[in-house]
Amino acid sequence: MDEVPRPGRLVPLGVQHVLVMYAGTIAVPLIVAAGLGLPHRDIGALVAADLLLCGVGTLLQSAGVLRVGARLPLVIGAAYNGVVPMVLIGTEYGLPVMYGSVVAAGLVMVAFAPVFGRLLWFFLPVVVGTTITLIGITLIPAGARMVFGGEPGDPGFGAVSGIVLGGLTLVLVVLLYRFLPPPASQLSILAALVVMTAGAALTGHADFGGVGGGPVAGLPEPFHFGTPSFHPVASLSLVLVQFVLMVETAGQVLAVGEAVDRPASRRDIAAALRADGVVTALGGVFQPFVYVTFTQNIGVVSLTKVRSRWVTACAGAILVLMSVFPVIGRVVAAVPGPVLGGATLVMFATVAVIGLRMLANARGDTAGLVIVAVSLGVGLVPMALPGAYDRFPQWAQLFLDSGVAVGTVTAVLLNLLFHHPPPLRRERPEQEAA
Repeated sequence: MDEVPRPGRLVPLGVQHVLVMYAGTIAVPLIVAAGLGLPHRDIGALVAADLLLCGVGTLLQSAGVLRVGARLPLVIGAAYNGVVPMVLIGTEYGLPVMYGSVVAAGLVMVAFAPVFGRLLWFFLPVVVGTTITLIGITLIPAGARMVFGGEPGDPGFGAVSGIVLGGLTLVLVVLLYRFLPPPASQLSILAALVVMTAGAALTGHADFGGVGGGPVAGLPEPFHFGTPSFHPVASLSLVLVQFVLMVETAGQVLAVGEAVDRPASRRDIAAALRADGVVTALGGVFQPFVYVTFTQNIGVVSLTKVRSRWVTACAGAILVLMSVFPVIGRVVAAVPGPVLGGATLVMFATVAVIGLRMLANARGDTAGLVIVAVSLGVGLVPMALPGAYDRFPQWAQLFLDSGVAVGTVTAVLLNLLFHHPPPLRRERPEQEAA
């Protein structure tokens, strides 16, 4: 993990991570801006600030500063879980209160990081395997939506051209990974994206016309939406979201530890949570979003076997560069959605396979089977039946709509029930001796 590849390999490997995470991290600014009805100028400011903090957070997680950052090949991106509460707060209380709530959520995460790290013994293999499997499975629809053009009923959904592009990209990733020599095969995802984007451009399915439609360079503007202010009720809703994200980050740190054959410790988890919290708190200055350690890049680490944390650190530096030179971001944004979706489908499924591998190595008794079955069943409800919890209060929906959080908590509680039962009665000394 501490090896620094030569620049000729370091930069392409870093770009590969950026391409895999870019669609996920850039979608949040667009969704929040649409929900708040922000003008185009503000959307550009949100995207620039988002890329800056994604880059800073990724550098923290990969390189580490003091006790902030896990020093593992991890990246940080904007969290989807924060979108709905942020839009609700911004609509009801205004943007300064919304960003005050973001600061409060980040500081709470930093404060609770050591406490959460000490709870590692709750996350036994049967629990962690369930969590990581849920993360991978719940991400797969995001890749499928890019390939198929959104949801049923959307304009252009199910277009044959998009499905063909996505399918060919997936096939090309597999073929390159199979037939290229080992050093080159580690760049199979990047190579497939470049080849298929070029093919899409030649056939008229990629548009690079917007690349020149904006400034080449420009620094993100601090306090673009004003000085943050605080409201206790508004802050509480994002703090609740932050606790859900802490569960997800813990699972992702454990997953990458599995991928690089270095089991994550409670200090690693606490350090990763601090990085998420610090970057989220910085949102009060640069005013983007709530941040979380991303999952999709763990699939890249597992598939390519490139474990160096300096590769993801390079990805963080590229993201910072993209925030200062928005023209780079516009080039990346021109990669067709189906092409990106075809590659990310492999990455998301790889995350699920990591979880299944951990479950295969966990204890195989009937109790373990019940824990996994019930937890997966409960955790997959929000994905299988969107809107299932719409009649619940808003605060409850924040938790219930996160299948990963619900499934993880279920697995923890069932594991305590089956494998750590409380004493029902005090045993006599001779029984204890026996």
